[in-house]
Amino acid sequence: MGGDGKNVEVDSTNPTLNLKGGGEMKKSFVFILALTMLALPLCLTAGAAEKPVKLITENTYPSTHARFGAKAVLGQWMDAVEKESKGAITFERHWAGEPVPAKEALNALQMGTLDVLMGFPHYWSGKVAIADVAGMPKNFKTFADVYDLWWNSPMGDIIDKVYQKKAKAKFLWPAIFAPEDFQIGKRAKKVRKLADFKGMKIRGGGGTIGATIRALGGSPVATVGGEYYTAMQRGTIDAGLMTTYSLETYRMWEVCDQVVGPAIFNHCFVGVWMNLDKWKSLSARQRFILINTARKMETHFIAFCELDDARVIKLAKAKGVEFYTFPPEEQKKMWAAVMPVWKDYVELCKKQGTAKEAQQVADIMQKRFDDYD
Repeated sequence: MGGDGKNVEVDSTNPTLNLKGGGEMKKSFVFILALTMLALPLCLTAGAAEKPVKLITENTYPSTHARFGAKAVLGQWMDAVEKESKGAITFERHWAGEPVPAKEALNALQMGTLDVLMGFPHYWSGKVAIADVAGMPKNFKTFADVYDLWWNSPMGDIIDKVYQKKAKAKFLWPAIFAPEDFQIGKRAKKVRKLADFKGMKIRGGGGTIGATIRALGGSPVATVGGEYYTAMQRGTIDAGLMTTYSLETYRMWEVCDQVVGPAIFNHCFVGVWMNLDKWKSLSARQRFILINTARKMETHFIAFCELDDARVIKLAKAKGVEFYTFPPEEQKKMWAAVMPVWKDYVELCKKQGTAKEAQQVADIMQKRFDDYD
């Protein structure tokens, strides 16, 4: 019934809803429809609007770090994100464990004191150990495997979901940095076979790093990077499980004259996390930029790390450092000796209620590594 008391007919054969009769109602309908069509773009624009965000970011490494400093992998990523977002994302950058001590940083991220955290997952193994695979024996055969397994297998999603549940943290992406092998001090005996590690005091951390050293017959000694040179110089340690670039960064080639391979932690990464509530507050475009920028730079990061390691190795050899690789039979012994560390990893995660996830990650990674053989 129309406003004038006349019946209104609807042409059911026309999906555009052609009104017949009811002149005043028809005019009103057309007017409302026109207003709706005009308002729709405005609504979509308002819905898509995003607020610029400044992310309070702690990098546990100094701004001068060879891999994670202002001019290296993490600094390059932050620069690229800011450029790509055209000001929609900026980073308030803090370095070297500021404003929160590194050991407390994951808790600070969870509470929202920090928006973004960058660091080695082992720092927080006592809280969340699922990403300890970042520094494990037989972890990734190549840097490309780190990214391929992270994005194209369930591995990355499994690790991310554990951090979301346990630390209210979104694991954005893994930042690759180097293999880790053994650097032998000038005061120590030279290593020619696996048994030579027995009784050695070796610089390393806790968790799976310490377990790896013990599996080879050594004794792990906790030594921070700034004390590494002095500890080896004085004989407090005989060796260190460290990266190639540390030979230059810490001038280890002055107190170390042998590097033993193959790298026992084949290819390693640090984590880049964001507070989960902060992540959810971002627009879809902002979230896309944070992840996609890292993915677009993967090939560059791989080349950056590999070329820089080659440069450091060349310099180290010129300074008298021997790069020794175990013969095949000794390599087999080494890998067999350290494989139980993977069980330690699963057991540690079991105490945190994530044994199932840890076993899934271990199975994915070990299958990929063994596929090369």
